[in-house]
Amino acid sequence: MRKNIKRDLCKLLAVTLIIGNISVQGVAQKTNAEEPTIESTVESTEELTTKNTLDYIVDLNEMTTDETETPEETTEESSTEPVTEETTEAPTKAPGKKVYWNGKVVKNATMKGIDVSHHNGKVNWKKVAKSDVDYVIIRCGYGNNRKKQDDGRWKEYIKGCEKYKIPYGVYLYSYAKTTADARSEAEHVLRLVKGLHMSFPIYYDMEDYTQARLSNKKKKKIADTFLGIISQHGYECGIYANLNWWTQYLSSLSNKVYYKWIARYGKTCGYKGVYQMWQCSSTAKISGINGYTDLNFWYDEARTNAYDIYTDPNTKRPARMKIGKVYTGRRWAKVSWTHQKKTVGYKVEYSRYKTFKNSLTRYTNGTSVYLGNLKSKRYYYFRLKAYKYKDGKRLYSKEWSKVVRKKVK
Repeated sequence: MRKNIKRDLCKLLAVTLIIGNISVQGVAQKTNAEEPTIESTVESTEELTTKNTLDYIVDLNEMTTDETETPEETTEESSTEPVTEETTEAPTKAPGKKVYWNGKVVKNATMKGIDVSHHNGKVNWKKVAKSDVDYVIIRCGYGNNRKKQDDGRWKEYIKGCEKYKIPYGVYLYSYAKTTADARSEAEHVLRLVKGLHMSFPIYYDMEDYTQARLSNKKKKKIADTFLGIISQHGYECGIYANLNWWTQYLSSLSNKVYYKWIARYGKTCGYKGVYQMWQCSSTAKISGINGYTDLNFWYDEARTNAYDIYTDPNTKRPARMKIGKVYTGRRWAKVSWTHQKKTVGYKVEYSRYKTFKNSLTRYTNGTSVYLGNLKSKRYYYFRLKAYKYKDGKRLYSKEWSKVVRKKVK
């Protein structure tokens, strides 16, 4: 019995040594194998991350959402936050291409911009135009409609952007405490932007401590008054506020304001709803500007200075759409509707959240769209808008269709 045990142990030891030798050789061979570079990994996702496409726009981060989360109660932050990835490619400022921050690609962002006021002093716009800055938001002034409250470098900055063909938009810092103040502030902006060709919206900067003391109901009336006047005059418009203001004071505006500019410094935005621009820093260093400036990222479709935010108020927009049916199968859904006359195409948004956080977008000129790669046994929310082209830009229905909720099999 002992001899047999001893013989078996010897055999086992020999086999172990042979296997160990093979494993070491395998590891050596694997170590010498060529590793995939970061650049090649980035290149493989370029087609999907590009937002400047008419037929298909998708947020890649949706694919990494935690399977076990409960969409309506989750505290997970929006997928439109600029998660970065390492890259070895050179930065580019062509609209719709990759956007960079500190040498890293900013996922889902389509453009990189700055905002400026007279505090930034004299700017060398030629150098700014040669940098990786894609657009600029300029302060036109502050408070009521008084010339002495125009921004001191407003005209100078406008001339610089127009000379070097930098797309720009404007903002006005608000001190409004009443709707009468809001009307005066709207008139202030309209006086200054008359005749200008702006490619980005007019923003209402609501952050002053005097306004924070007002009730949320009053804040809403002030915002609605300003935005109502600006939009009635044919301009795209929105609100700038920090994350706390959006969540604590302006949450009731979520379905009223399309262009949302969220300020929150750091690596993530943290806003749970849909937004188009994020101010992530006040300490950016930009060629042509002395000192620091504010840095922003744009998440909507990329624009050039050919885009004009003005549309004749008398132009008829497509009517509000109605979703016909939503069919679902295993990890897919199909949304259909009836064609609307004098309409070029349709925009469909879908999300696992009521707020349309992490929303995905599809464009089509048909009357249905197939949506694949969805989460099984999860509820999704769907909404629809029609659009037509006017002066080279899409003119959408004023309102989204009623939201349809459906469970995917």
